Amino acid sequence: MPSAYQQSGSHIVRRVLFVVFLVVSVVLATLYAREGGSGPLHAAQDAVVSVRGRVGSAGTMVGSATEAAGSALGDARASEGTLTALREQNAQLRSLVAETEEYRQEILRLRELLNMKRASGAEGPAARIIGRSGSAWDQSVTIDVGYEDGIGSGNTVLGSTGVIGQVTRAYAHTSTVRLLTDPNSGAAVIIQSSRSNAVVRGSIDGLLYLEDVEDDAIPVVGDVVLTSGLGGSYSSGLIVGTVVSVSKTASNATGRIIVSPNDDASVLEEVIVVTGVPSSTSSDAAHEELSGQGSTSSSEGSGE
Repeated sequence: MPSAYQQSGSHIVRRVLFVVFLVVSVVLATLYAREGGSGPLHAAQDAVVSVRGRVGSAGTMVGSATEAAGSALGDARASEGTLTALREQNAQLRSLVAETEEYRQEILRLRELLNMKRASGAEGPAARIIGRSGSAWDQSVTIDVGYEDGIGSGNTVLGSTGVIGQVTRAYAHTSTVRLLTDPNSGAAVIIQSSRSNAVVRGSIDGLLYLEDVEDDAIPVVGDVVLTSGLGGSYSSGLIVGTVVSVSKTASNATGRIIVSPNDDASVLEEVIVVTGVPSSTSSDAAHEELSGQGSTSSSEGSGE
């Protein structure tokens, strides 16, 4: 009985609320229809529409941000996947640049050797330096040509601008070259300006000393020294170096004369092994040509 009474009461309440809602709706509709566009009901409607629009825009912005974040995450994942490949390509490019630079420098060195060979008229093969002695008492290098390439003991060896030494022993495919600066090395030379004979000797300190100079033919700084060919130790007419110091000593009337080699064997990588040379007259002309080339190169370098 109480349960039935409660259900009946709830039904009556719902009917009353429905009637009230219906009446309120009719009244609001009537007021809405009668008031102008600036009435309170119209203003409330505009406010509701505005709020709904803003909520929709916010939802769109959130969706766009979410989509952009997803795209960025995809790109990041793609970069992770290709990072190793990019690193490998970068390493390959660096290796290619380094290899190209090596080829460029080699071409420049070989061009200088070729210019020396043409200017001096020297005949013989080019060779690479494949070994060096680290002892001051044994200043020598090993080259990659030997007697099967026509090389023999006594052959003069040239760098890009002058004599650096002499073959002392030839093997099948390699040879040992004693440098001019070796303490046991000596070469018969001629002072170009005076045509006087002398001897150039190496030393443990790596310097070249000009000895056995005639008293009336003491050179001056800047004089060029060439191989004379006397004694057959070196081919004749090849550039050895330039006098850089002349100083008097109590024990030597001709003084202490130092010759600077035209080539530094410590930085050479390729050389020419001389198996034949022109006459001394042609060699002098060749030296003048080389000097001219050096001046031109200097001018071009300064112009750059």
